[in-house]
Amino acid sequence: MLLLDVVDLKLEFKGIPVLMGLSFQVYQKDCIGLLGSSGSGKTSLFRILNLLQSPSQGKVMYLDRDTLSYSPTALRKRIGYVMQKPHLFEDTVADNLLYPYFLLKTEPNYLVIHQYLEKVNLSESILQKKPTELSGGEQQRIALIRSLLIQPHILLLDEFTAALDEENTIAVEKMILAEQEEKNVTVLFISHQAVQAQRLAKKILHLEKGKIAFYGTKEAYFTSKDVDV
Repeated sequence: MLLLDVVDLKLEFKGIPVLMGLSFQVYQKDCIGLLGSSGSGKTSLFRILNLLQSPSQGKVMYLDRDTLSYSPTALRKRIGYVMQKPHLFEDTVADNLLYPYFLLKTEPNYLVIHQYLEKVNLSESILQKKPTELSGGEQQRIALIRSLLIQPHILLLDEFTAALDEENTIAVEKMILAEQEEKNVTVLFISHQAVQAQRLAKKILHLEKGKIAFYGTKEAYFTSKDVDV
């Protein structure tokens, strides 16, 4: 099923081109690794997909409807975004993880929360801490769990394991793959590690200087002679 249809997307900032005519499609259960050098437009693309920024030209269709026609709150229930530097509420970790239930107007499921914590190697004692007491890696994992609890169709992950060691990186990747398999979550993730893209992605979207240098299967990308991997 087609979820996202990005059509001739352009973005300028103070007259400088950031994204130049991006067009691509995203289907249900895709797991797409966004690669490319710093400043190539990857995070800007995510911000547009999550209604944090408006394009200068072009459009993004989500389920055959322009994303700009959705309210930000409505769209973000469907398209979750975990930033490299997570924005957590100032209250306790528990309050952060209970927020999705408030948003969805459902009863909290503490068992599910505890299961998510266990999957990413976090103890229940973290629930009573403030976000300011957490390490960068702990903040990233809590932000990821919070997004998953909202049950999005699409999950945008920006350098989501940048602050994690190898053991916790693998644990997080394993959880994401399980979410895909069990709940049909579609994932787009930004990474500067080709080895992570090889482990996790099904497709690669490579951006360079605001343009698509490659979009296709992981296998084709890593055997291509036309892209600087």
